[in-house]
Amino acid sequence: MTTTSGGARPGDDRTLASLTAAIGYGGIQATILSAVALVISAFSLYESSFKTAEIELFVPPVIQYARDGGGDTEVFVVPLTITNSGARTGTVLSMELTAENLTTKQTKRFYSAFLGEHQVDADAPNRSFAPLSIPGRGTFTETVRFYPVGNPFPKIAEEAGDFRFTLSLVTAAPARPDFVDRLFAQKLEPAVFERTLPWVSEQQLGSRRITISMPEKGWTAMPATPPATDSSVAAPAAPQ
Repeated sequence: MTTTSGGARPGDDRTLASLTAAIGYGGIQATILSAVALVISAFSLYESSFKTAEIELFVPPVIQYARDGGGDTEVFVVPLTITNSGARTGTVLSMELTAENLTTKQTKRFYSAFLGEHQVDADAPNRSFAPLSIPGRGTFTETVRFYPVGNPFPKIAEEAGDFRFTLSLVTAAPARPDFVDRLFAQKLEPAVFERTLPWVSEQQLGSRRITISMPEKGWTAMPATPPATDSSVAAPAAPQ
């Protein structure tokens, strides 16, 4: 009579080892996927709720030069846009503009005094500049008029020429900075740009209170060269 042993067979051992390895491999995969999902969730939460304010400043290719106070006070009229790509609110307390005459090397400081375009009517009401609160993912667009700091004399733009401007934003620091503020807060770099004053007229600036456009050197409102056309394509025939 033949008796069959109940012990484990070599084939059963190999099958069990393969199954254990497969289960272990799947566990590692699940752990890795869970860790990646956790990192993505944490990054998304930071971007949407905890990211510190990231203020950026944009200036167009053309600004304006004007005079106030009967022609004695120089004014730079600067349209600008401020964006906040962070999640937290950013506050701009004031703006400082430094103008440098590239011909005489004279420099002069200006501050953000009023909002809106330069008024032809000297008696028109002015909107004083006030601190700006830029919410997370928010944008502020406005024209700012910069007036001299202190004595308006001597003028920096007595004649036509090229000027370099440095525009800085003075922002408010958090009253109670947390770990994120200390770790990720960034210093806002000033915007530096050059513009050309094509002419100066004391009468036009003083009595008539006009503004003179100061474009970026080489800037034009139209393309420098017209788009190329294919001369091989015949124009459609006129209707008979």
